[in-house]
Amino acid sequence: MKDQLAVFIDFENIARWAEEVFLDFELTPVIEYLQSRGVVVTKRAYGDWGRFAHYRDELMENAIDLIQMYSVRAGKNRADIHMAVDAIEIAMTRPHIKTFVIVSGDSDFGALVSKLREFGKYTLGIGPRNITHRLLVKSCDEFIYLETLLGDTSPSSEQLRTDLENAHTLLLKALRSHGQRGEVPVPATELKRTMISMDSTFNEINLGYTQFKDWLAENAAFINLYLKDLKLYVAPKNFAVGSDQGLSEYSVQMTGTKATETTENILAEHYRQIFERLKMTSADFATRRDVLRDIYRQLNEHPGAHTTDDLLELLRERYEGQGLGRSKTMLRHIWQMGFRQHTFSYGDQSASVRVPVWLSPDIDSEAAFVSRAEAGFVFAILHAGLDINESELAAILLNDADQTDYIQSLLVDLESRKLIVHQGERYRLPGHATIPFCDHPVLKSICREIEQIQLPDTIHVGPEKASTLAKRAMIQRSQDFTASARSYLYACRMQWDAIEKQMSGATLEDLRWYMASYASVRAGELSQVQRDYSGSQRYYLAFFALVQEDDSLWARMRGLINPMLVYYWANAARELGMNVSSWNLGAALPAQIAVVAANHENEQLRKRWLERTRALADVNEGVLRRVVAQIHHNYADQPPYLDVADTILELIEDVNTQRMSPPPSENGSRPNGHHEA
Repeated sequence: MKDQLAVFIDFENIARWAEEVFLDFELTPVIEYLQSRGVVVTKRAYGDWGRFAHYRDELMENAIDLIQMYSVRAGKNRADIHMAVDAIEIAMTRPHIKTFVIVSGDSDFGALVSKLREFGKYTLGIGPRNITHRLLVKSCDEFIYLETLLGDTSPSSEQLRTDLENAHTLLLKALRSHGQRGEVPVPATELKRTMISMDSTFNEINLGYTQFKDWLAENAAFINLYLKDLKLYVAPKNFAVGSDQGLSEYSVQMTGTKATETTENILAEHYRQIFERLKMTSADFATRRDVLRDIYRQLNEHPGAHTTDDLLELLRERYEGQGLGRSKTMLRHIWQMGFRQHTFSYGDQSASVRVPVWLSPDIDSEAAFVSRAEAGFVFAILHAGLDINESELAAILLNDADQTDYIQSLLVDLESRKLIVHQGERYRLPGHATIPFCDHPVLKSICREIEQIQLPDTIHVGPEKASTLAKRAMIQRSQDFTASARSYLYACRMQWDAIEKQMSGATLEDLRWYMASYASVRAGELSQVQRDYSGSQRYYLAFFALVQEDDSLWARMRGLINPMLVYYWANAARELGMNVSSWNLGAALPAQIAVVAANHENEQLRKRWLERTRALADVNEGVLRRVVAQIHHNYADQPPYLDVADTILELIEDVNTQRMSPPPSENGSRPNGHHEA
């Protein structure tokens, strides 16, 4: 039987941090990870639910008990006391629960963790890397950084180089300890337990690896790996294997990894990854179809009568009455399928969950609505630069590999809407022959830099080499922006060439990742090193053009979004020679910098902030809407913040209006007689 877990969440501590770093907090990935560790029998979150009301739906959908904690003074509540009392009570009255999970960064819980260990409980801590006190980390049997569970695989952590070096040292120390006891080769699972006992923060997840064996393989230059009875064993590099030990050398060919998989298997794995990123695994095929049909019928019968929030809540209550366990989170994920393919209309207002919604005028039937929504999966495949295998797509989307005719109909629909083009035997996105997004005005300059960079003769092109170089750049960025930028640029060029040569495993998705990483580092180099604040602007905009909320890059790079926004706006002041040291950029929220700049006594700064915000609205209005939501959640009682939120929304609306306006005629006038400014 799996271990049973009790989970206690200091919600205020975690949510405040997440809103500062990620703009919001998603708890579902944390719960999903814990469910993979064992049976979660107790889940409690402690906070002032008046302050965090907007998280209640997700918490309740994960069956988490909400414990109300009223604040006794600003910035401090009594969660630590209540959590400690509850945890000790459960430890004493429920001996079958062996693992206690504390989700917090507060050092006050160090004493609780120590007491739980005295009761013989295994303690797992989860908290943010930068705010969790070392006392709490050291007190736990095991500690996992919250960023990794939230999907932040961005190369933004300045700790990464140190963490990798420390993990390498820990590996050799643990092996030496087993060697002194004559216990080598040691099973990999036992070696990991030893490493965790020596350092509770060790976890391959924190280092960017999904499996311990993958991290061990990266260290193969310093250790020997063996297989015996399908179990992995580890030994020091100079270890000599006895012929009677039954050990065989472990190699990539023996693992059945992608290195030995067929092209079809690699393609199918890419398909599954994209299917999961789109959250389409949140419901099975029959449920997904049922919900899509109900959404269509409701909007068809009652056009403009509901907001998105109202409609999803109505459906959730209906399903609950029918005894169907369909959470609002699941319904929201299915709704997003249609939203991404523009199946909805919001009249003359910007898309929002809080404004009335209609069906798009070109949706004329239930079947058209369902197929349009499901076409988003096929579009995402082509957006990643992958080839189309209709039977594999049908197997994943429809649970029936024979439904290739339906996949073909989705391709025809996408082509008719000019979202893809058919070239020879392949489908691709319209635009630049191989790298379609390089037609984007904001990305053209970066694409030119990639095309013009010359790779050293010693570098061999390939997606694996590009990935290795990107990992090097990830480590370099904490030490040297210039070196990191060059490494990322090389990685971009290698991936670009691999895509043009149609090499196996080379995807547009990874190229966009490398390009966004390069844009962020290059912006940092120009801004922090060369003090070229104006020149850095195009790289900030390129980053935000690539990192969109409905794209897989959002999850990979959202740890960079807040700091990139902060410096993007702060550089408007630096361009004017202003000293911004008092703005505390390292700890500031984008909303705070926006309020300072938008209300500054310097008229030129106010004007430049408006110009920069308008430019950002033109490439990524979604991130600005998140800032507006952050203001309403955190500063609803402060007029200066609300004024800034209104200004941002007005800029977004103005940009959208101009985008829909007819282009000017040759003499510079628009059809209504107005001239371009």
